Amino acid sequence: MATSPYNKLPIAEKRAVDLARVREPAVTCPSCDTQVMPVDLLAHLESRCPGPRAPGPGAKWVTWREALAMGVPRVTLHRWVENGFVRFAGEKQDRKYLLRDLAIKLAQRMGLHRR
Repeated sequence: MATSPYNKLPIAEKRAVDLARVREPAVTCPSCDTQVMPVDLLAHLESRCPGPRAPGPGAKWVTWREALAMGVPRVTLHRWVENGFVRFAGEKQDRKYLLRDLAIKLAQRMGLHRR
């Protein structure tokens, strides 16, 4: 009798495979990046979500020119900063924008235009 690839997996991987079969995968909170089950997402956002996490020491910051080179229109970048969607550091003429926030907003924008 031939063994299936499942039988050759380590116990931890078998557990992960079995859990994936039993329940749907977790989703990421759009605000704090915590993994939660789809059923719990709304309750998490209403009561437990701490908001966006502070950028770590390894966070990448880009200049205004680099942000525009990524494909962000000037007016849109200004609006994202004004509305708090993109975090920045520095004074008006010397600002750096958090690459992570820019990438997320661009991805959301691209996803909306594909539909």
